[in-house]
Amino acid sequence: MVKYPEYNMRQTVPDVQWGAGKESEGKGEETKKPGEGEAQYAGVPAGESCMPCLEMSEEQRKNSILEIQKVAEKILKAHGVLNETADLLKGEWFLKLQKSGFEKKLVLAKYGEEVSIGLYIYSDDIPVPDPNIVLLSQNGFWYPQRIEEKFEETVSSFFAGAYGDYDFLSIIPENLEKFQAFQLDFVKILEDQGWSSSDVKILEKTMPRN
Repeated sequence: MVKYPEYNMRQTVPDVQWGAGKESEGKGEETKKPGEGEAQYAGVPAGESCMPCLEMSEEQRKNSILEIQKVAEKILKAHGVLNETADLLKGEWFLKLQKSGFEKKLVLAKYGEEVSIGLYIYSDDIPVPDPNIVLLSQNGFWYPQRIEEKFEETVSSFFAGAYGDYDFLSIIPENLEKFQAFQLDFVKILEDQGWSSSDVKILEKTMPRN
């Protein structure tokens, strides 16, 4: 278990905007009450429901989501797990891929509200992330949570209360910056390796359900 130091609590949708490699942090440190201000996270105003997100133009949505979500959606669509943006709001899914000449396997999965995208080494059938990116999925947008590298973790955000309580989220600003830089590098690796190509072998696949 990772022990987290105490950080100022912020609303689930903090004053941070992610997308296309750009970010901006709010200057205020006070905790906001739900509904106050125009806080944004991944370009989505606080309190917005999922329908406006789906009704965005494709250009607007692509400018609002992380690069890692863009490449993950491309891979998931290439292998038939996602057919349209609305599928992001459906239930859990799982995709495990193998590419000729690569020791690592690529795993993309959604369990509950967490999405993970990772390359894994298997030692005695035990998966070891090298690396794995974990994100919080809400309303079709994925938000930074942590990076897992073998037996180390870099936590960007976490809930201080019970799991599933989305009223407050603790943010570690310096690790958010690390997450942004890391996910851009990871995207380049995945694209260079060509995981959306037709020569990739599907080892396991579970489709999302309503």
